[in-house]
Amino acid sequence: MPLSADPAAIRKILETDRRWSVYALADLAPEYSAAARWHVAADGGTAVLLVYGGFQPPVLFAHGAAVDLAPLLPEIADVPAFYLSVNREAADLLRANGYEIQHEKKMWRLAADPAHFVRRDYTALRLGPADYERLASLYMDGDATGETPPFFDAGMLRHGVYYGICEGRAIVAAAGTHVLAEQESVAAIGNVYTRRDRRGGGLAGEATGAVTAELLRLGVRTVVLNVGEANAAAMRVYERLGFERYCEYREGIATFRKGRPG
Repeated sequence: MPLSADPAAIRKILETDRRWSVYALADLAPEYSAAARWHVAADGGTAVLLVYGGFQPPVLFAHGAAVDLAPLLPEIADVPAFYLSVNREAADLLRANGYEIQHEKKMWRLAADPAHFVRRDYTALRLGPADYERLASLYMDGDATGETPPFFDAGMLRHGVYYGICEGRAIVAAAGTHVLAEQESVAAIGNVYTRRDRRGGGLAGEATGAVTAELLRLGVRTVVLNVGEANAAAMRVYERLGFERYCEYREGIATFRKGRPG
């Protein structure tokens, strides 16, 4: 089956579950689309595999039932490893077709509820491209404990919304967007981090609240973020801001274990 290059057809499928498909919908936008490779069922069904090559390893996103995704697996066999963003059924499908999943994490997708979002004056300051080095320095604080956000680059400050808590020249806490596509009216909040010596004071909530408030002010209809199932403290922070749990899913690194998929 050939790669799909019809964004309207892809969008129609993804719109059936906007909260789950936020990242994929954003990848239809011009600033992200060049790195996106789409595989869609030939029979006009609702199965979609997205290989996003903007990171190494590429990110694999799956939409649709496992039985419909299975015929698409041979089309991605040329990619030796993926960072997964798939539901449990899709993860099981990959395992059954010759993949090994390492560092698998149970995750929750949370979505902002505009009716319950806490609207107030947040203390975080807007960050921009000129703040890249300071922000990268903040994230390097997590190197020793393996907490450094894995998906961050300078382009996110150009195309997205970032806010930080500053003490002098140092940024001690920050939050931003992994993706923001206003034409698709979707955004995914990420790269939330507080310096290890400044935790416990609600700074991450301030930064995340400021990002969310700006996205809602821009009229973005679907705003989500991801949190590890085991991170109860972060979950409480986001739920206090007005985020609601939407669905559970899996992250991890998938590589071939044997043979070829399909």
